[in-house]
Amino acid sequence: MEKGRKMKGRFICLCTLALLAGDFFGGWIALPPPAYLALASAAALLSLLRPRTVPVLLAFFLLGAASVQVSRMPPARSVSLLEARFAAVKARVSAQVGGLVAEPEGQAVLKALAVGDRSAVGRSLKEEYRRSGAMHLLALSGLHVGIIYKMICWMLFFMGASPPLRRIRSFVVLAFLWWFALMTGLSPSIARASLMITVYELSPIMRSGKDGIRALSVAALFIVLANPEAPRGIGFQLSFCACLSLFTLFPFLRGLLDTRSRVLTLVWDSLCVAIACQAATAPLSYFYFGTFPRYFLVTNLLAVPVAGSVLYLTAASLLFPDSWALSSYMAGLLSFALKLLNALVRLISGL
Repeated sequence: MEKGRKMKGRFICLCTLALLAGDFFGGWIALPPPAYLALASAAALLSLLRPRTVPVLLAFFLLGAASVQVSRMPPARSVSLLEARFAAVKARVSAQVGGLVAEPEGQAVLKALAVGDRSAVGRSLKEEYRRSGAMHLLALSGLHVGIIYKMICWMLFFMGASPPLRRIRSFVVLAFLWWFALMTGLSPSIARASLMITVYELSPIMRSGKDGIRALSVAALFIVLANPEAPRGIGFQLSFCACLSLFTLFPFLRGLLDTRSRVLTLVWDSLCVAIACQAATAPLSYFYFGTFPRYFLVTNLLAVPVAGSVLYLTAASLLFPDSWALSSYMAGLLSFALKLLNALVRLISGL
């Protein structure tokens, strides 16, 4: 059974790679979409007549090439009614979140951290976050989705551990996650993290093992099919390279230290996560932006935990009514955490 699951996971990964390759090469070899679709159909028919891996991969390659050609056909895509409504929801949530603190700089960073609204973040502050290696905090990423996912799971601890209740909890968690993803604009990193968590949560229901590489491959498949131009974006490339490194390089680095100290384990895990992500994304960052954050380890050890506490305090502040005495206490803690985060970023960027 376990061997069959591994083989299924590898096959999904190969199909994803074939689709991505077709997406890239299809942008250069501009055959008419019907020609690509006809060739893909022929390859799929061949795989049915003589079950082999190569015809299936060829079919996915040709589908990827066809999808990118179809996506470039006029007319240009307009904003849908659903997107417009979620954009309005985002504006309301952003205003509500910004009202939790009084300082303009704190409001700007809080809106960026919570809902991805960077419109109020000044150029100098953006540059400080970029130099310190903390720019990913201002751009919603899988880190934010992971924190929100854990937060929702903790809030639903009272639902129990029986199989029916676990399924109900999974659907509640996924419903909120996808609401958040759509509200924030469904960027490639947010879509990737949401799809991966969806695969993880639905794996027990589908009687399938939880495998990170397979979940990442499924996420890439859906994103590329929905938006064939996504792999050409820097957000898609950084997000998927970082996640792939976490599933491959991080376990190796983590195993280099064997200790029973929880504090040391936590620090070492944070360092390994930072090194694994930077090892995969540094070449891309240097290629696109010509810079490399020298003190990214310090940033991940100090700024990232503070940013996580900001998100938790934001959720707690939104849960308590303004009339409660605890609300003002939460607002004070939130304001302090934001000041501390900005001070740390400035300190690191000035090193």
